[in-house]
Amino acid sequence: MSMWLDLVKIDPSLLAVLRERPELIGALFFEDDVPEPLVSGVHPTGDSFGHDYRLLAEVAEGRAEAEKGTSDWRTAYPWLARATGENCRTVEGFEFGYGPAHFLTPDEVGQVAEGLVGERWTDRTSAAHWNAGAGERDFDDLVPFFAKAAAEGRAVVGGVS
Repeated sequence: MSMWLDLVKIDPSLLAVLRERPELIGALFFEDDVPEPLVSGVHPTGDSFGHDYRLLAEVAEGRAEAEKGTSDWRTAYPWLARATGENCRTVEGFEFGYGPAHFLTPDEVGQVAEGLVGERWTDRTSAAHWNAGAGERDFDDLVPFFAKAAAEGRAVVGGVS
């Protein structure tokens, strides 16, 4: 069984709508026809990041063991943990397969982007490294995703399915 980390960068006004109407969140991740008010401002590939959560956790755990002497990567790398939904506020009323949807405000997205750079997850650290047209994402795309979202003043909604 797989676990998939799904994230999407959205306008802050849309975050307010999703918090009021959590049933709409699924359309951002799981439906081909995205209904209004979600259509405007959300590009299905350019605004989303998805990656195998178990693989991400294995990489983080291995690095935490090598660099910090612990397998608890969530403590060793708090910004990566936050980027993947740890210690985030949740949207009650919408469940991914492994817990509720979580969100980060634009200010929090900026903090996470800076924190990920500080944790040295990749050499590709700027918004310019985000390839909006890429069909497949790699772990190295996480930092540019957050950098781009921060540069655009966007919020991030996500979860693990």
